[in-house]
Amino acid sequence: MPAVTSDSNVIALLKEYYGEQDFEAQVFRGDAILAAVKKERIGGKYYPQPVGVNAAGSTTSDYLILQQNAANGFGGVEWKVTPGAIFSSFVIDPREFLASQGDRSAFLSVFAVRAFFALDEMRKYLSSCLYRDGTLAQGPVRAVDTTNYLYVDVDPCDAMVFAPNTPTLFAVYTNGAISSFRTSIAATVQSIQNTPTGYTRLTFSSAIPASVSVGDWVAIKGGVNSSMQPLAPVGFGGSQGGWLPTVGGRSGASWTSYVGTSFYDVNRSTYPDRLCGGYVARQSSQNETYTQALLRGLKNVRRQGGEPTHIVVNDDDYSIIANDALANRTFFQAINASDKGSENEVVQGISRFQTAFSTSWINEIVDSPYCPRNFAYIIDINKLKLLTITAAEEPLSELPLKNEPGAPEPSKAKEPTTQFGFLWEDLYNVVPIALASGPGMQVIYQFYGNFLLTNTAHFCVVQFN
Repeated sequence: MPAVTSDSNVIALLKEYYGEQDFEAQVFRGDAILAAVKKERIGGKYYPQPVGVNAAGSTTSDYLILQQNAANGFGGVEWKVTPGAIFSSFVIDPREFLASQGDRSAFLSVFAVRAFFALDEMRKYLSSCLYRDGTLAQGPVRAVDTTNYLYVDVDPCDAMVFAPNTPTLFAVYTNGAISSFRTSIAATVQSIQNTPTGYTRLTFSSAIPASVSVGDWVAIKGGVNSSMQPLAPVGFGGSQGGWLPTVGGRSGASWTSYVGTSFYDVNRSTYPDRLCGGYVARQSSQNETYTQALLRGLKNVRRQGGEPTHIVVNDDDYSIIANDALANRTFFQAINASDKGSENEVVQGISRFQTAFSTSWINEIVDSPYCPRNFAYIIDINKLKLLTITAAEEPLSELPLKNEPGAPEPSKAKEPTTQFGFLWEDLYNVVPIALASGPGMQVIYQFYGNFLLTNTAHFCVVQFN
């Protein structure tokens, strides 16, 4: 586009025009389930949650048999949930801070904008953790650049927390847990772009190991300790571990090995359908639709005594469910007539999808871009908690409460204090840092907490493919 004029004297005379411009932030929407979950401040070494799993099997119609099979009455376990951690940080130097103070100097202060993005990134990580295993592994590699080894393709839901400069590792899972990484040296994300095939391409600034292959998992560095145990909050999980695991389709040697491993001090192998939640695999060979599989999951939760309140699916799967609903329904269409007040209107798609099984009614299926593709979670929201040691109000304040569209607005960003100190508002530290440009300041947000399913039997994971 040519300039207004080629006359340098006129260019020197003209001003930049400032009207109604606002600083815009290109950030993803939040997660409605994370907004709805009950938050509880805790302390101590762990959070105990006692659960009675089953009766003792000592009931019969023959008293003599009963005497021979006398038992204690029930089988119980106790979850011992410890907090995970997420840190997010930014740095600012005095010149940046001072130069951006006031409306005449900047659209927004640099301090406020960096705080906004740091909190938004923490919010994204928490949203992702709700559906994963606490290792910061996001999802499987779908395709690899086998020529120059400069990119991998992943599902869009598994790229939500990545940004340019994110340090990335490639994890190998064995029996539902990370057993190794292809290398301990992280690859740095250079660019992120959706592909025509429906995947998201992560391109790196240098070649990744040639050993990286389809099926490895992309992971953010810093998600596990030296024993490969998760450091972040542990959520529902999915094809790997978590509260609602589906390792190996819940059958075979890998599942047997995984489910027999202690999870928050509980061996879940005694009654997996309760201690790991319900599991429904869509019968694609029988032409079972996504909605039919969801109804089976709803039946499962109802049978286990749950009161399901939400179904959450990936937004790509939501489109399939919507098309399934539209293909199997007959709609009334009004035509122009003397008693009609407006012209014909056509709307493609649905604004709300409700599900019912008997008297169990779910008003809305929630679509979340953080939920793994090919998985749906049927939830009793009253049995889901987010246990926190740090304050949770600030990082979770800008989430969609009713599955509405939109994203946080930077104009509402709250500036942290500039005073050096420890655990301001039980959420962040402000510490001095030496920069090349002079003495600076680092703000470190910290979240300590974890997810708890108080009654796992009241949840169900549905695997579509």
